[in-house]
This record gives sequence, C-alpha cells and structure tokens, in this order.
Amino acid sequence: MSASKHFCERLPKEFRSPAELSGMKESTPILVAYSGGADSTALLHMLSVYGKQTGAPIFAAHVNHGIRGEEADRDEAFCRQVTDGLGIRLFVHQANVPLIAKESGESVETAARRLRYAFFDELMEAHDIPLLATAHTADDNLETMLFHLVRGSGLDGICGIPVSRLCQNGTLVRPLLGVTKDRLLTYCQANGLSYVTDSTNTDTEYTRNKIRAEVIPPLRAINPAAAEHAAHLADSLRADALCLESMANWFLEEMRDGYAIECEKLNGSPAAIVNRALLALFRECAEGKTLEYSHVLALRELSRKGIPHSSVSLPAGTEGVIENGRLLFRKAQTKEDCSPYSLPLFEGKTQISQTNCEIIMGRSHNTKNIYKNSILLSLDSAKINGSLMARNRTSGDRIRMGGMHKSLKKLMCEKKIPLSIRSRLPVICDDDGILAVPLVGTRDGVLPREDTPEVTQLQIYIE
Repeated sequence: MSASKHFCERLPKEFRSPAELSGMKESTPILVAYSGGADSTALLHMLSVYGKQTGAPIFAAHVNHGIRGEEADRDEAFCRQVTDGLGIRLFVHQANVPLIAKESGESVETAARRLRYAFFDELMEAHDIPLLATAHTADDNLETMLFHLVRGSGLDGICGIPVSRLCQNGTLVRPLLGVTKDRLLTYCQANGLSYVTDSTNTDTEYTRNKIRAEVIPPLRAINPAAAEHAAHLADSLRADALCLESMANWFLEEMRDGYAIECEKLNGSPAAIVNRALLALFRECAEGKTLEYSHVLALRELSRKGIPHSSVSLPAGTEGVIENGRLLFRKAQTKEDCSPYSLPLFEGKTQISQTNCEIIMGRSHNTKNIYKNSILLSLDSAKINGSLMARNRTSGDRIRMGGMHKSLKKLMCEKKIPLSIRSRLPVICDDDGILAVPLVGTRDGVLPREDTPEVTQLQIYIE
C-alpha cells in the first residue's frame, strides 16, 4: 500500500490538512505542540504521514511545566521516545511554572499557556517554521463554547475555537478541531499508538476539567453527537461573525474621526455593528485592551443621551466622553481645581476665564436647545429674584430640589458627572441663593411651563 493510500484510509474524515487551513503550500514546515497525550500523539502521527506524502518537514515542541514532578519528567521522556521513533526533531523547554505564576500573579493555567506559546513563537522564528499545529478537538471546542456561554460572552466567544489564527511568527492551525476525542482514541488503538495521561486532567478545581467531567456527560446522554453538532454551530456562527466584523470595519472606516464617532451615526446604526465598532476603536485607543459587554452598553447609552461633557469610565485609564456631538475615547481626566470667581450675568455673552466657560443669556418663548454643542438651562423669568450671577462651586453648596435641600456634591455623584468637569460647572444664583447648575438641575419652582410668558435661557459652553 502506498503512503498516499495509507494516509487517506487511516485518517478520520474530519481531519483537515494544514495546507487547507492556512492557505500555504503543502510542503510548508510544521511545528507540532506535543504533550504526549492521546490527542497530540494522534496529531503527531497523522502529520508524520502527511509530511512523508507532501514533503512538509515536521517538528515537535514539548514543554515540561515542572508542575507534576516525576510524572512531568516521565512525559518528557515519553515524548523523546515517540519522536525518535518517528524520526521527528523534538524541542524541549523546562520551566518552573508554579514559581513563575507566583511571581507574576497569574493562575498556573494562564502562566503555563503564556510560557508555552512564547516557546513556540521563539522556535518558529529561530527555525523558520511558518505553521504551528495544536491538537484541539471537537470536545475541546464544546468545552470552550460552554465556558464562554456561562461567562456571558458575545458571539465571538460562542463561536468557540477558530480552526486557524495568526500567531506572532506565523499561523496556528488546528487540524483535529472537527474530530471527537472518541474518534482519536479509536485512531490511536487502530495504529498501535501509546500515550501518557496527565493526572491533573481529572482535577475539577480547574474550570475546564469541571465542564469536561460534570457538564458534558449529561449533554452526551441527551445527544451523543453533542460535540459534532456544536462544531457545526460554531462554523455557522463564525461565518456570521466574520460578516458582522467586515461590516463593522467598513462602518469605522466611513464614520470615524480619529478616536471619535458622531452620536447620530452610532444611534442610527444596528447594535451588532456599533458594538463591534466600539470594541475595535477602544482596542486601538487602549493599545489592545478590551471592554466588557457592560461597558459597551454604557457607551451606547451615553451616545443615545448625547449630553455634552458627560462620560463613562473605561478600563486602561480611559473614558468615553460626549464632545461636540461625538462619542470620543480619550485618556481619563482628573479633577481640575479652578480659581474662585463670582460674575454678574447680563444679556449676551459672559466669559469665565477661570474655567474656559462661556455663558450666553437671552430671553425667549422657546425652551428648545438650538445650539448643538451647548448645555441649555431654561428658567421662568418671573421666578428669578433679583439679578443673576455665576460663581464657582464651594464646599457645602446645596440646592432645593424635590422639596429638600440637596448637596451639589452628592447630586453630581448620583448623576455620574465626570470629575474632570465638576469644578468647571458654573453655579447659577439669584438673590435667594442657588438657582441652577448645568447637568445637575434647577431649584424648585423655576422651570418654565408651556404657558410661561417669558423664559430666560442660558446657553453654556465648556471647552
């Protein structure tokens, strides 16, 4: 039997070649992440045959994490034995992952994964190997989908594990992602392949092990093909996600202005597109950091309201803020103190140099804000006692609202007014005390009604 005939008959039909997954030539060198377990042993054996058929050089990489003592050393020795038998060069990296995790503050799982992929990237660069193959299976994909589901992930998380992705020095492919664990065990048995078992795989303190041991068996009792069906669902969802991603990229290209997008454009576009656009723009602004879904919802609500200078705090020391009718991402600003001031207000323009604020006062019968980038205060002229003045906020300031005298500081906190502008908001007073504060509210009894004969309007601009 020829090698090609042997290759075609022995491989599970769900196996996908690295060339197909990457779009590269069949002869492209491949590095196999090899733990010695059943999945990676099956993959290494398949790719060894694939390499003989296509001329692709095959290499293997094993990491001894130093977590399981003698058992880890046993696994390393086993991997050396298997690769020697297949004539495949093995690269080994030994590390003390528990110590590394302790020093970095990471979980052992996270530190181990980071170290593994850093080792793989180094090998790919040093030996000019463009492809990395890992032995993730359909079962692993189901576990990942369930893991993201219970964490409240969006569509991208529910799509599970991608069959390929770019890595630092090449492309990572997963030829076994459509193959179940049972099929791989059958393959190992049919080909006389021995393998080692990681004792930590049964430790349900690890989240994935708990899903594997306690969640998936009842699902298989309902439908034995749960993993295969989840793989089909993941493929379908991933196609939808790619379509939405391309639409979001187009939206950003057309609508963005630096790190800002007009609120009108955001508010009038589908949520699925807006959500992705906001995530992508934030990642760019925050150098790769990401947002939780709650942050995205808060940003959309901020845009919907469109209140000038209102903002929400975001990760990585950033904030989303409404400026000039746009939602803008920027570094979070801290509270700015200003010099005390007290200025009389007259019809026309009053400039407050201490806070770079401008107030335009006029008389009108219309309570609509015709100036897009200002904060509007409309007051019943007949309820103003004496003359108007603007001053800075002082400790202990209170305004009568809802029949009670309320602290301005507390009201600003309740209304989530950004610290960066609280001290810059002018306090509008008449002879009876505080009359109104922009973004906070007005004193009881001074709001105009539909039949109010004359309305005093204050248009307030804060740079």
